[in-house]
Amino acid sequence: SVAGPLLGGWFTDGPGWRWIFYINIPVGILALIITTMALKMPVIRREHRIDYLGAGLIVGSVTALLLYLDWAGKAYGWTALGPLALLATAIVLGVLFVVVEMRAEEPIIPMRLFRNEIFAIGNLYTFISGVAMFGAIIFLPFYLQIVKGLTPTMSGLAMLPMVLGLLGSSIASGRAITRTGRYKVFPIAGAAVQVAALFFFSRLQVETPFWQLGLIQLVFGIGLGCTMQTIVTAVQNAVEFRDLGVATSATTFFRQMGGTIGAAAFGAILSSRLAVHLIEQLGPAAEVAQQQGTVDVNNILAIQQLPDAIRIPVLHAFTNALDDLFLIAIPLVGIALVVSFFLKEVPLRTGRRAPAGAAVADTGPAEALSAGL
Repeated sequence: SVAGPLLGGWFTDGPGWRWIFYINIPVGILALIITTMALKMPVIRREHRIDYLGAGLIVGSVTALLLYLDWAGKAYGWTALGPLALLATAIVLGVLFVVVEMRAEEPIIPMRLFRNEIFAIGNLYTFISGVAMFGAIIFLPFYLQIVKGLTPTMSGLAMLPMVLGLLGSSIASGRAITRTGRYKVFPIAGAAVQVAALFFFSRLQVETPFWQLGLIQLVFGIGLGCTMQTIVTAVQNAVEFRDLGVATSATTFFRQMGGTIGAAAFGAILSSRLAVHLIEQLGPAAEVAQQQGTVDVNNILAIQQLPDAIRIPVLHAFTNALDDLFLIAIPLVGIALVVSFFLKEVPLRTGRRAPAGAAVADTGPAEALSAGL
């Protein structure tokens, strides 16, 4: 967690951004070797049916939704025929996925799990907060590079306060949960802290000092750390042992999908808000600058090489657009905060059984016998 942002920036500056992916090959091979040698578990062979249809439907639905969010906010309007067709496709495929999963012998996500109140509320919280938090915060490195003029390596280093806050609060909250057996307070406190941090993020200016930015990041990271692993713990604690793997992977999936959808949606919003603020700063010259590609946020070098008469207004326009993103994220995290109050708190499990009080989905006789072993 600590080395990731710094290494990512160094790869971008040095051998190229593709090494962000290449580096995972030797790391993955090493992890596979260590796991194979050190993890000795009994092998029980069972016949399984892979849910290819369900996998294809959910991939198609998510892909269509992401393309809608990307194209509608940039190349086309939100109500253009092409993007709307993609949105309709995403909805239809999503509904079909639910229908297929309800009938599949071995579904990717068993729909019965959503009858478990903690599983449903926890994943709703995870998804909403993922949209808001990761959708907005992913653009902070652009601020550091475009507005503050940092290199990718230095912008990664400048993000360390957030990582350190996340790491510290994750460890502290985990120890507190282990000691007290109570977890509900952490998603509530974490979301509240994030709302406060997002408000201060929305006050960023071109002249904001680094120490102030670092302090806001630290606070935001503390809020993140209180929520991310805590929700996973709550979900794992609420399901039967046989559902532990699928429940954990589902929570990770909803968090990642929230972040991915948030990044696409907030990217489209950033583009539209930047256009508005460029007109405020440059007047009629804004349209010419956009047509020439000189204010493309993906072309940081071109922005840095602009004459000061244009570059400084562009920096103010970008900062104002980024502030708008953080303001939009605040009510979304606020919804997650409200949702967290409905998260049921039950005693932590001490064995394979789900703890008493967890709203466990109904099972058949064979499944109940298996769960009780």
